[in-house]
Amino acid sequence: MEKDKEALLEALHNTSGIISSACRAAGVSRMTYYRYYNEDPEFRERADDIKELQKDFAESLILKKMKDGDTTMLIFYAKTQMKDRGYSERKEITGSDGEDLFHKDIDLSKLTDEQKRVLLSIGEEILNTKD
Repeated sequence: MEKDKEALLEALHNTSGIISSACRAAGVSRMTYYRYYNEDPEFRERADDIKELQKDFAESLILKKMKDGDTTMLIFYAKTQMKDRGYSERKEITGSDGEDLFHKDIDLSKLTDEQKRVLLSIGEEILNTKD
């Protein structure tokens, strides 16, 4: 790998994966970083590994806070990592057996002309209603 790419990867590691700081330290533009990232698979893999180290570090701090009894961190962890156990503010509503509640493909050709007029009238009323 070229010397300038190596220097940029080292700077990325030294700046905990913060791209703009790494580019400043290595004396290259962010555009150069992204060109290397998009065009060089080895560079991309190594940059991604550095980003994973950053995530691992953040995760270790979260776990430390949890061990210290930080209630906010416990709630955060539960909401983001324990959704399968019901710790989520988001509720997904589906039809029976997880099917969509609304059909995406509706065949209006089976409606009578009168039913189509009523449906159109309802739609126009909804669109023209001001809150």
